[in-house]
Amino acid sequence: MFKLSGIAALLFLVAASVANAQNPPKGFSGTIVSVAGDSVTLQDKDGKELVVQMTPGWTVSVNKPLDADAIKPGSFIATTNTVVTPSTGRSTEVRILEPGYRPEEGTHAVSPTNPNMMTHGTVKTVSATDAGVELEVTYPGGSRFLLVPPNVPVTLSEPLDKSVLKPGVAVSSVTRTGADGVERASRLQLVSK
Repeated sequence: MFKLSGIAALLFLVAASVANAQNPPKGFSGTIVSVAGDSVTLQDKDGKELVVQMTPGWTVSVNKPLDADAIKPGSFIATTNTVVTPSTGRSTEVRILEPGYRPEEGTHAVSPTNPNMMTHGTVKTVSATDAGVELEVTYPGGSRFLLVPPNVPVTLSEPLDKSVLKPGVAVSSVTRTGADGVERASRLQLVSK
């Protein structure tokens, strides 16, 4: 195994960021029409049918609200955060993702027009303070320190059996373009009504 020099590592991270910017995840939502293996047919809000290709081993989950003290070392989280310094942020929402689901890792801009950042990574440390819960989140190539104020929503993605996907059940998710050029989703989230 080789070790990248500082410049090579920086170029690799920039290339990965550019690739993510060129092929950002695409969100979708709808109600289940049918499920057949690794293909799910949905009906969107306009009544149009959408066939979503799923990755092998795809999962189903539902969000449950939690308190910030449920965030533990080892949790894999996704959090939108406002920039405090280049290496720190203030979370505006935190999602504790289900085991095995790691959509991306790192910190990147939410969008070219949104000043907030999105951080996906593994919680290394958790500290309770008067200002809220402080986290150190690590990911390949770096880490970010985050403050989760007391009023910030925290949710846990709880895994469910695929048998819950009956016709009419509302779901949402994102697709990502694979190396083969095909857009696939790796999970479906039940939408609370």
